Amino acid sequence: MLYNYIDVNPFMLVMGIMPAVSAIVGILVMIISKRIYLAPAIAFFLPLLFITTNRETFLANIDAWFLWGAIYGLIAYFVGKLMKK
Repeated sequence: MLYNYIDVNPFMLVMGIMPAVSAIVGILVMIISKRIYLAPAIAFFLPLLFITTNRETFLANIDAWFLWGAIYGLIAYFVGKLMKK
């Protein structure tokens, strides 16, 4: 869905922009609330920005959401841990 509005290659969005966004989420959550587990929870839902276009697409790509959500959650968690120190 997000790549319908931004004219980029979907791989650039998945492997370039969204990991940077999840790192920024980790930094912002640690600055604002100091709760380390809030950042991965927010970053887990970031893949929904580019996976969901309609219900059928969401149901077909639910495994990709869990996979990329876990990866983005780990990125946000480790960036938050680095910010904590």
